[in-house]
Amino acid sequence: MKLHVIARSLLIAGLTVFSVSSLAAQSLRFGYETPQTDSQHIAAKKFHELLKEKTNGELTLKLFPDSTLGNAQAMISGVRGGTIDMEMSGSNNFTGLAPVFNLLDVPFLFRDTAHAHKTLDGKVGDELKKSLDSKGLKVLAYWENGWRDVTNSRAPVKTPGDLKGLKIRTNNSPMNIAAFKIFG
Repeated sequence: MKLHVIARSLLIAGLTVFSVSSLAAQSLRFGYETPQTDSQHIAAKKFHELLKEKTNGELTLKLFPDSTLGNAQAMISGVRGGTIDMEMSGSNNFTGLAPVFNLLDVPFLFRDTAHAHKTLDGKVGDELKKSLDSKGLKVLAYWENGWRDVTNSRAPVKTPGDLKGLKIRTNNSPMNIAAFKIFG
């Protein structure tokens, strides 16, 4: 029986950023990797509706799901270069520009969802946002993509000590890789 347990709390799986110079556009190009069936696409459609409503139709979004404009790194480069207006992707995609985003890959960082929201909606979140300003990116929002899980066939994982002896596959986050090596 596979058990899903909270192993780390990367809640910033979708940072929505846009080019600082893109505000004059009438129709903003908004790219993301997720498919049209994903909650991020549904949220992007709602954001388009609200933007259109609040600006009386003066600003709209042209949505590009399914990595249509490239992978996250290509889209971030496009935003910085002005060929794409907005993109939404995980925090690990920004660590090359702002290493402070590695912080969000620390396993067991947040006690729970409320703690994560309070932290990211406060001074810590503001400082993270500022770290990308000088890179030509402006963070609009943090997108919660739920908790990361550790799935295994041995035992529940409730603390870092429970990882001792387990072989774990991680994403390419240097912080994540280092943390799981330390956990054993």
